[in-house]
Order: sequence, then structure tokens, then C-alpha cells
Amino acid sequence: MRIAVLLILPLLLACSKDIELDQINYDSKIVVDGWIENDRIANVLLTMSSPFLTDYDSASICNTFLNYAKVTITTGKGESEVLTLTRQKEFFPPFVYKSITIKGEVGETYALEVVYRNKVVKAITSIPTLPDVNEVVAEPVSDTSMVILATVNDNVLNENYYYSQIFTWHFDTRFHPSDNPLKNDRLFNGQMHTFQVKRSNQPDPLNIYNIDSERNILAGEFAISDTVSVKISQLDKEAYEVLNGIYIDHLSQSSPFTFVDQKTHTNIKGGIGRWTGMATRQFMVYNKKPRN
Repeated sequence: MRIAVLLILPLLLACSKDIELDQINYDSKIVVDGWIENDRIANVLLTMSSPFLTDYDSASICNTFLNYAKVTITTGKGESEVLTLTRQKEFFPPFVYKSITIKGEVGETYALEVVYRNKVVKAITSIPTLPDVNEVVAEPVSDTSMVILATVNDNVLNENYYYSQIFTWHFDTRFHPSDNPLKNDRLFNGQMHTFQVKRSNQPDPLNIYNIDSERNILAGEFAISDTVSVKISQLDKEAYEVLNGIYIDHLSQSSPFTFVDQKTHTNIKGGIGRWTGMATRQFMVYNKKPRN
């Protein structure tokens, strides 16, 4: 298992002899990172998976990107579009397949098909109803910091799954998941519920964008001077389980004491990753209260 390998590596490195580990026969899979939101175009990033012990740098990551794939989305109404490869510097590698005419609609389903050489992967997702968001506000907690609180009116008739993303102006280059971004309504079904949208650092493993992650703020809090765009989305159950599996896997990799005995959940047939529909409401949040 991947986590087991992490535990073994420090022991190997402590030995006096240099040991070379041979990779087992590895079958690369197409990795899909795709999403579509209401009133917005579809976005799909494609790479090929790599063996666990691969050395990663900007060149090796670029080499995994699939820039000659045919990517098609089809709506439940039968409308179809081949996505266009575009350059977008906020991502790395900086290329994203995007739709031009098809945009997300509440209540619609979207089938995805990726054809690359002799490989074909497929997935389907839906955009559920919009979340009933009462408010998203900033609350000062000190002279220098604030927290962001979102309140939703949960629908008692449905199982509801929520997902929050943030974009901190002048620090982030794109929307990314907040810390602990997923919620389900098991504990507050049919009730008004308030939760904290916590700050997280935008993923930047190669330090490409020189994002300032060493801000003098407590974990989860924002600077009192921050302006933050917040997305509160509602997901269907499948999308929630996929994103939750990815999130748990990410947490597990960061902890040497966690053992994962199953593969990360995916809704990609023939590959791995996610194709996620999101019903999204967006808010601009900043401190409106005068400082003492």
C-alpha cells in the first residue's frame, strides 16, 4: 500500500548501503480532473498516472499531460461538444480542455468521454439544485484576523452535500477547496446550519506562483484586510463521495500514522480521478465592521 511504502522508506534510508528499488510493472491510467458548474463552462485537465517512486519536477509533470486527447461532453438533452484545449497559466501544466457553447445548468446531467490513443474513459455527473444559502459573512476575531461563516437553510426532503471553495484576492491565482471543504446534512437535516469556511493554501507543489503560505494568521483564519470570494456548492451523492475520497486520501498521505486499505473513490470508468457537477452560489466577503 502507498502509506506502507512511506513508513518503510525512512528505514531504508537509514541503512548504510544504497538500495535501489525496482518498480513493478506499472500500467499508466488516464487521470481526469474535471468539473462543470451552473452558468459556467466545463473544465477538464488530463494527465497520465505515474508510478509511486517517480521523481517529480516541472519537466516530469509536463510529460504526463495529455494534449492530443479528444474530450467530448454530452448533455442529458443530447447536445454534444468536443472541448477545446486552451492555455491557462493558473494551472500546471498550464493547459485545460474547455467547452465553448455548453454551460452548466441546474438539474442537467453531463456525460464525459476521453479518447487518447487506444484508451477510452467515461464518466457522468449531474448538477443538483442550488444550495439555499442564507448568508456568507466575515466575523473579526482579533484586530488582525477574521473568520468566514456560511449559513445554509437545509432542505429536509433531500440528502444534501455541500462543498466550499475560496479565492483570496492578491494571494491566490484561482479558486481552490477551503480547509475541510465538504459537509453533509446528517447532523442538521432540515435545519438552518452555520459552518466556518476555513482558509487553506492554494496547492502549489512546485512553488511556481510563489504563493505566500507563511502568513502570520492562525490556521483557518483570514487577515482582517482580506477580500475573499467564496463558492458554496451543492453536489450529488456520487460527486460528494468522489471528492471526499480524494480529500481523505490527501490527509492520509500527509500523516505517517494513517493506513489506507482501499483505493480512492472515483467515478471515472477506465481511468481515475473525478468528473464533478456543482450547483454553485458565489459571494464576495470582507470585513465590514470598523476596527476598534
